[in-house]
Amino acid sequence: MPEPLLNYLAEMQIYRLSPAWAKLDEACHCIVECGGDWSNFDDDIAVHRGAVVEESFIYLCGQSFDEPFLLPQMEFKENRFTNVHFFRAESIAWLLFLDVTEQTLMQQLQQQNANELSLLRDQQRRVLDRYVGGAVTERSIEGRLTFDAAGERRNISTMFIDLRSFTIFNQKYDPQHVMDVLNQYMNKMLPPILDEFGLVDKITGDGAMTVFGVLNEQEDSALLAFRAALRIQREISTMNDLRRQQGDYIMDVGIGIGSGEAVLGILGAHDRRAFTVIGPHVNLAARLEGEAKGGEILADETTFLTVQHLIDSHECRSIELKGIGASQVYNLRYSK
Repeated sequence: MPEPLLNYLAEMQIYRLSPAWAKLDEACHCIVECGGDWSNFDDDIAVHRGAVVEESFIYLCGQSFDEPFLLPQMEFKENRFTNVHFFRAESIAWLLFLDVTEQTLMQQLQQQNANELSLLRDQQRRVLDRYVGGAVTERSIEGRLTFDAAGERRNISTMFIDLRSFTIFNQKYDPQHVMDVLNQYMNKMLPPILDEFGLVDKITGDGAMTVFGVLNEQEDSALLAFRAALRIQREISTMNDLRRQQGDYIMDVGIGIGSGEAVLGILGAHDRRAFTVIGPHVNLAARLEGEAKGGEILADETTFLTVQHLIDSHECRSIELKGIGASQVYNLRYSK
């Protein structure tokens, strides 16, 4: 590198680091020569020719001078930080003091920002995990679960679940009691969905819309949805047996599942946006849930063909569905 450039870089560094130095005797006991702006490093420092090293630099008491060393980011003055270097050059021992306040404060700010970001990520993780489950949380935070406004086509399964007799229950009991009971049912309905890598698109008070095949693309989405539905019905059945024994109000669950291609994307304005799925089988799943009686799992043909080896039996019937027309519907029978 040309000498003018080297000189320019050296001047930049010297200006930023405001060095001070001390040349030591062979035994590193006394200061032979010294120079630089010592005011940057200690207001009361006593550095002069002939001074004893350990008296001028108390923090070097007991320090071995056999090998070069670095004492980083020493705070001799409040909010002022110094790097202390000891080394030998041509058999001469040197102490070099460099003002690294700017770099240290920048590192502290970066660390503070990193800590705050980590805290925010932990808070985000806890909130997401509470409402959409750990699988969604990890992918969202890692950036592996992203959809833009343009949407993305995928083969998925959509499942709608809904509590039967909820309207009567809601009219009959105090709102706080209704809320408590709803939470009891949701605690049985949501874990099976999340355990099968389902996305909870929305919770509608007494039901939910869920999507399978987004988080786990290795397994068929219909299998994931059916396993979740089966466990929900069994969990609710067990819960209802207990509520029945206690004389509590009973609500069964109706489930509808539709499978096929859909567009996944983000809808809404810039200040309020939400993930959603759009496709014919999504509407079909919603209509199937509306037709399902308590304890039933109604599915379209695509779902049925995928899961038929898992069910005890089935009932196939043709139903006129609002907005869709005549459709083949499969009631998936299972052993409780």
